[in-house]
Amino acid sequence: MKRNKLGMMAFSLLAVASFATSCGDPTDNPIGGNYGDWTSVERFELEETDIGTSTTIKKGLLDKYTDSEDGALKIGLVTDSGTLNDHSFNESAWKGVNAFANANGGGKITGDGVKTGKVRTMYAQPSGGFTAQTRLAAMRSVANWGADVIVLPGYLFQGAISLTLNDPDFKDVYFLALDCAETDDDNNPIEFNDRITSVIYREEQCGYLAGYAAVMDGYRKLGFVGGVAVPAVVRYGSGYVQGAADAAKELNLDSPITCQYYYAGAFEGTPEATTYANTWYSTGAADIIFACGGSVYTSVLSASKANNYAPWIGVDVNQHADTSIEKNKDELDAVLGSIKTSAMKNLTFATQVLLTTWVNEGEQWSEDLQGNVVTVGAQSEMVKLPTPEEDKDPGCWGFKNFTEDDYHALYEKIKDGTIKVNSNYDDAELSANNFGVDPQYCTVNYISSVQ
Repeated sequence: MKRNKLGMMAFSLLAVASFATSCGDPTDNPIGGNYGDWTSVERFELEETDIGTSTTIKKGLLDKYTDSEDGALKIGLVTDSGTLNDHSFNESAWKGVNAFANANGGGKITGDGVKTGKVRTMYAQPSGGFTAQTRLAAMRSVANWGADVIVLPGYLFQGAISLTLNDPDFKDVYFLALDCAETDDDNNPIEFNDRITSVIYREEQCGYLAGYAAVMDGYRKLGFVGGVAVPAVVRYGSGYVQGAADAAKELNLDSPITCQYYYAGAFEGTPEATTYANTWYSTGAADIIFACGGSVYTSVLSASKANNYAPWIGVDVNQHADTSIEKNKDELDAVLGSIKTSAMKNLTFATQVLLTTWVNEGEQWSEDLQGNVVTVGAQSEMVKLPTPEEDKDPGCWGFKNFTEDDYHALYEKIKDGTIKVNSNYDDAELSANNFGVDPQYCTVNYISSVQ
């Protein structure tokens, strides 16, 4: 059953062109500057679907499967524009796929997936470039392997999904898409069939948690380096500013928090992004920087290392747990120590939950999911900051004054609706009007990537 949900629009827009409230100098935004009409920013919250938290399959539902190549339940995954070891969507979703298989009768998890047992996994990576056609070819190879469900991590699959709708090779395959809208690569609307579901996240909620925590911990000068101003990244950044402003208001600070804000224009490090981050750290314009968008963190990490391992915040996954983030083992501890937290999508857990739902619903998506783009967030515990207990990573909590108990209390207020985080992802409107926050609590120096 199709439903009209606000969340369905979240990734249907092309990234809007960035423009500046101030340009050029990364530290030139004085208090008392022009922040537009911050009260005019449209405010709304994406409607969440509670997809639950169960990873337990009902008794007997997998009994028909056997430990054989032809008799096993098969779950596939296709990478978007990188490898499995991307420290982000591909890797996290793949972990969820394999954890699901291993917990439900699959054999040992290897580098290539689960190859034995009655639940097995396979992945494919597009070859010959990254286009809708090359992704489709990779999806076809997984379908020909016999996949019952194929997981597609990332909005770049939108075009490839549109090409499967009338393709007989996929008539019996179910798709679990992450961060995909019902549009093709040209932003034309399409309509998912009942075998497709897509999940998007309330990134603004975990961005809020990160910004609030940073200010409560004592940081007063923040930075944000985003990848590309697509809706997900915009929501991360907007939430970060909202959280910082609310913390400043609660603390009744004498002067506003300042936030330097820049998009690199790519989901990778760039010389310009590295220069901005380095300048912010070295001049004191930013004491901590949120690195938000794929491998753009490499620019922030480079600047952090150049400034005595200055603090920064990761994104999407618990980046503190990624020991491959620094090749020089002599620097690894210092690098990991510089990561104070990460604004996370609970991608691994969400993948497990949704695959469990597919089995429990009779090997189909539930009515809420089938043919729909649904939004998940704090209600289903699908956005968060990592904690040592939940994430089994003792060093992932880098804050000293803002405690885990403080965090859990804050999380419950978001979860029960006491705190409402604006979901607006209109970069032009937000950047022109101080992201909708009162400048007496936080001022944003938005630096245009279009000079």
